Amino acid sequence: MFEEIANFKVDKSKCTGCGKCLSVCPGNMVGGNVLDFQDGNPVMVDEKNLGTWKGCWKCQHCLAVCPTGAISVLGVKPEDVPAMPNESIKDELAKLIAYRRTCRAFLKQDVDKKVIDSILDSLSNLPTGGNNQSLEFCVVESRKAMKQVYQAVFGGKQMSMFETTENDDFSKLRLYDAPCLFIAHKAKDARFQDGPLVEINIATAYFELLANANNLGTVISTYSAELLSKSKEARRLMHIPEDHELMVVVGFGYPKIKYARGVKKDRSRKMFRLS
Repeated sequence: MFEEIANFKVDKSKCTGCGKCLSVCPGNMVGGNVLDFQDGNPVMVDEKNLGTWKGCWKCQHCLAVCPTGAISVLGVKPEDVPAMPNESIKDELAKLIAYRRTCRAFLKQDVDKKVIDSILDSLSNLPTGGNNQSLEFCVVESRKAMKQVYQAVFGGKQMSMFETTENDDFSKLRLYDAPCLFIAHKAKDARFQDGPLVEINIATAYFELLANANNLGTVISTYSAELLSKSKEARRLMHIPEDHELMVVVGFGYPKIKYARGVKKDRSRKMFRLS
């Protein structure tokens, strides 16, 4: 049965029959018949289309919207997920966006693996088109591994990770000696040519903010992504398939210099608002 696959369960003692789960189900919205009422409670009725447009998208919207916590799905229970953030999050997020800066001076130390694990765990919830979840990540998480990446790109050139060079590809790839690297990549799709680009950019923005929220410095680079994308050896080393788009990367690590406050920029001349 389909419910055994999606593991859709309803605690009938908690369900009020409000119908919110049916209203937010994307499979229902695009013409499918995924969730319906049976004896006053929601049931999953479509047994054939798991992971398709008119089937269960595996998005967990039903679990998230239920006001009484009556729904579990895909093995996830209401008590397994975080509650809604309080009102202060809007102010804190605005502060984080104003405070984050491009970091161009990193400490010569690796980032704590627990910090990276925490960021990647949060990143698993980022949005993807149709909840396809086909976006993949590569994290180079040590200075030693970064040196291997440099050597893969530049072959036999004996370049120290920390030597000072100017105006050459090696300097640009080095990302100001960031000790770690984050790359989001995805297979090219002939049907939706811009799909990978959109999802890669979203993932990169999410990662960059999460890294800064964990007191890390970040530097975003498209030039470095181009160099890495062209290197078959680097792709092999980082397990990035040849048919995957690689468009932007983030160097990250502990910043050598910490800023005391955020900034306030004026973009009003570049903003049009239609009322």
